[in-house]
Amino acid sequence: MAATPRSGSVAAVDTSTDTIAPATPYRLLCEDETAIRRIVDRFYDLMDQDPAYAALRTMHAPDLDPMRDRLTWWLTNWFGGPPRYQENTGGGVCITAAHRGFPIDADARDQWLQCMRRALMDTGTPDTVRQMVDGPLASMAKFLRNC
Repeated sequence: MAATPRSGSVAAVDTSTDTIAPATPYRLLCEDETAIRRIVDRFYDLMDQDPAYAALRTMHAPDLDPMRDRLTWWLTNWFGGPPRYQENTGGGVCITAAHRGFPIDADARDQWLQCMRRALMDTGTPDTVRQMVDGPLASMAKFLRNC
C-alpha cells in the first residue's frame, strides 16, 4: 500500500513500485515535452513581438530557433525530465557562464522573468506548476544579474 502524502504536498504514484514519488513540474505536465516546447515558443514569440521585451530581444541573435531548442532541452531537465540538453549538446552548461557575456541588469532580469511568467500563463500551464517554478525562476534571474 502506498503512503499518503502530507496535507498540502504534491506527489505522484509511481505505478512501477506503488510508492509515492515527489511530483515535479515535468510529471505534472504529464511528462509532455511538447508542453515545455509550447512554453518556450510562447516565451520567444512574446520576446520577438512585444515591445515590453525589446531590451531582452536585443541580447539574442536574429534567428531564435536555436535558442528555442536549447531552452526547451534545458527546461525539460530543469523541470525534472530527461537530460535533453546534455544529450543534444554533449554536456552540461553552467548557466552563469552561458550568460556572462550579456549585460543583465535589473531591467533585463525583470523583463525575462515577466516574459517567462506570461508564457507560462498564456500556455495554460497548470497553477500548481507555475507556483512550483516561480520562486526558483525568480531566484535564477536574480542570480544571473551581473550589472
